[in-house]
Amino acid sequence: MRAGHGLGAALLLAACAPAASAPSAPATAVAATTDAAAVMSDPEEYRDQGISAAMGEKYFGTLGGGDPYRTGMAYPVWLALVESFPKELGGDLKSFAQRFGLLVDPAKGELPVGFHLTVDPNTRVPFLVANCQLCHAERLRLPDGDHIVSGLGSTHVRIHAYDAALSHVARDPAFDVQPVLDAAARAAREHDVAWPEAMRLPIVRATVEGLRSRAALRGAEVDRFAAGLPGRVATIESFAMAMNAHGAHVPPSGTTGWAKIPDVVGFPYRETLSFDGVGRGNPVALAAEADFAFGARPEWFESHRHIATSLWMFLAHFERKLPFPGPVDATLAERGHAAFDATCARCHGFYSPPGPQPRARYREHVIPQADVGTDPAREEAVTPAFVQAANSIALGRGVTTTEATGGYVPPVLLDVWARGSFGHVGQWPSLEVLSRKPADRPRRFVVDVDGAYDLVHVGLPWHDARPGELPARGYLYDGEQPGYHVDGHPFLADLPDADRRAVLEYLKTL
Repeated sequence: MRAGHGLGAALLLAACAPAASAPSAPATAVAATTDAAAVMSDPEEYRDQGISAAMGEKYFGTLGGGDPYRTGMAYPVWLALVESFPKELGGDLKSFAQRFGLLVDPAKGELPVGFHLTVDPNTRVPFLVANCQLCHAERLRLPDGDHIVSGLGSTHVRIHAYDAALSHVARDPAFDVQPVLDAAARAAREHDVAWPEAMRLPIVRATVEGLRSRAALRGAEVDRFAAGLPGRVATIESFAMAMNAHGAHVPPSGTTGWAKIPDVVGFPYRETLSFDGVGRGNPVALAAEADFAFGARPEWFESHRHIATSLWMFLAHFERKLPFPGPVDATLAERGHAAFDATCARCHGFYSPPGPQPRARYREHVIPQADVGTDPAREEAVTPAFVQAANSIALGRGVTTTEATGGYVPPVLLDVWARGSFGHVGQWPSLEVLSRKPADRPRRFVVDVDGAYDLVHVGLPWHDARPGELPARGYLYDGEQPGYHVDGHPFLADLPDADRRAVLEYLKTL
């Protein structure tokens, strides 16, 4: 489950997706018996253990949303695909993680952060499922070492590339039942994974059929987004693709509405959870919608309502201690506090020092794109055809609604120092770049997502791209491309220079 940052409840709830998401169902819909429609796997850890924020934290960072037959894949089969299709999936777990920008925490085993194994009680086979930290966790390289921070939007993950890789595998002539059976048996032996012989054929057959069917329904659209920059997602387009696979007719958008994966720390103060506020409604539905986009059945959440409810309770009270790890000029920051409250707070909220009281006084609202001036592609992706299709889903009526807003929601700025890159598409690598006049901002630059976090300029390290440069590490950001423009939000740059520098110092304290 992705904490309300998936594609939206594309097929079930009409909860228009928040700004950052994954393509629908990167893990195939798999049935572990020959009568898939009649069977619901119910792993013990997903049974009702009470409704609480503490359980929601487990669903967010450890367990995920469950329904392994639909949102997961039998672990021996997944291992077989990774090892049998190295060009697409890497060949081994380490290369798989590197290929798709996934975090690895050696203290928690060899699986990338965001993946979890759950044992299917019907077959006793472990299934690989995802949780929110697949996209909502990031490693910060700070002076005292590396820190994996839960809730931060990933700057590395390439979820669209993973989606496309599975489609390529499904179209490969070598992808067939018998080769996968043989490879899964080898993988199970080598990794000491339970793989009951009686269940192998039905599981593998269902996996092959499911991936092939999904690839055929989605066609070549998945390749359109495969080259997206790390940490970005085409939420609306992927949502439309999922709806079209189930009978809708949403034409492809012209310019992809890319968005960066956001930090969830602002969720307690938000209503819509998205960059442009297009999806409104029941917050529990908004919190759970990613798993529906991943293929979870309505029956699953009808019988496991505690998952979404607990997840929302966790998000609604999300707290994190992430103090700025460098020096702060207290006098300058206090001047910046006054300047911020006078010029920025009406959009971004008012903030108090850490303590028992709420950290922010914030009211969500949309700023018209014409006023903020940032790239319009994301909000323009919400076309009338898209809105009509999303609102036509019967199960969403009275629960959630979708509407085009024509603008963007100013983010809550708690822990803003740690969120580089900045902007709804990650168009500004540091707060210092954001504070420049739009004409003075870099247009083509290389971002080093694996470098030490820049505490001086507050953001990711970057340099101007040299002609023809192909970066050995990181990625090239081309702000001349539609969907990636670096203009807009001139408000910091419009302040007197002393106030501008003071506000930047104050932002370190939030």
